[in-house]
Amino acid sequence: MEIKKVPASHGLLWIKHGYRLIMRSPLQALSLVMVFILGLMLAMLIPVGGVMLAMLLMPVLMAGYMRVCRALEYSEKVVPRYIFAGFENRTAQLVSVGGMLLLGMIVVSMITVMMGGDALSTLLNSFKEEHDSNAMLEAMLAPGSGMLPSLLTGLSLLFVLMLALQYAPMLVFFDQKSPMEALKLSMLGSLRNFIPLAVYSMLMQLLAFVVSVIPLNLGMFILLPIGLTSMYVSYRDIFSEVKKEAATSSDADQTLT
Repeated sequence: MEIKKVPASHGLLWIKHGYRLIMRSPLQALSLVMVFILGLMLAMLIPVGGVMLAMLLMPVLMAGYMRVCRALEYSEKVVPRYIFAGFENRTAQLVSVGGMLLLGMIVVSMITVMMGGDALSTLLNSFKEEHDSNAMLEAMLAPGSGMLPSLLTGLSLLFVLMLALQYAPMLVFFDQKSPMEALKLSMLGSLRNFIPLAVYSMLMQLLAFVVSVIPLNLGMFILLPIGLTSMYVSYRDIFSEVKKEAATSSDADQTLT
C-alpha cells in the first residue's frame, strides 16, 4: 500500500472535515460515541481483568465507529448496529490488535520499571497506598532521583506504540490487512506524516482546553467525536488505496488540498 506524505496544513483540515462529517448526522454521531464510551466503561468495571478486556475491545469498538464515519462520508443512513460492525467482521484480527496493545503496554511497563530499579518500585508501591499522582510525579522528576531516564524511555516507547496502533484498526477492518501488517503500515504512515500529525495534535489539545470549561466533563462528548471522525479523515487522506475509493464520494468528501 502506498502511503502519501501530506502538508502540515492537513492537520487543521482533518479536524474541519471531521466536524463536517459529524454535522451530517449530529444526533447519531454523538449518541454512538456514548455507546463507544459506555462499552469501554462497562468492560473496565469488571473486577478482574476489566482494564485488559477494555484494551482488547478498544480496536473492535473503534472499527465500529469508523464504520459510522464511512456511512457519514457517503451520506448513508446511520443505523445503531454500525457501532458493533467490529463484532461482525474481522473480529479476531481486531482483538489481536488489542492484544498487541496490551502486550506493548506490559513490555513498556517492564522496561520502565527495570530501568527505574528499586527506587521506582518503592515509589509505585507507595502510590498504590496513597494514590497521590502529583506526589509521585514530583518524586520521579526530582533532581537526583535517578528515575528521569526510565521515565523518558517509557514515554518514548509508549509514543512509538501509539503511532503503530492509531491506524491499525482501520487498516484491518477496511483494507483487510493482517494485524502485524496494519501495525507496520500505521507506523510508516504516522512517521511519514509526523508534521501534520503534530499540528493536528496541538490543535486537538487546544480544543480540549477550550471545551474543558464545560461543566461535568461534558466537553468530552464534543471532543471525542471530533477526534474520531478527524482520525478517520486523516486515514483516508494518508492511505492512497482508500482515497481512490473515496473519489466516487460526494462533494463534501473530495480530496484534501
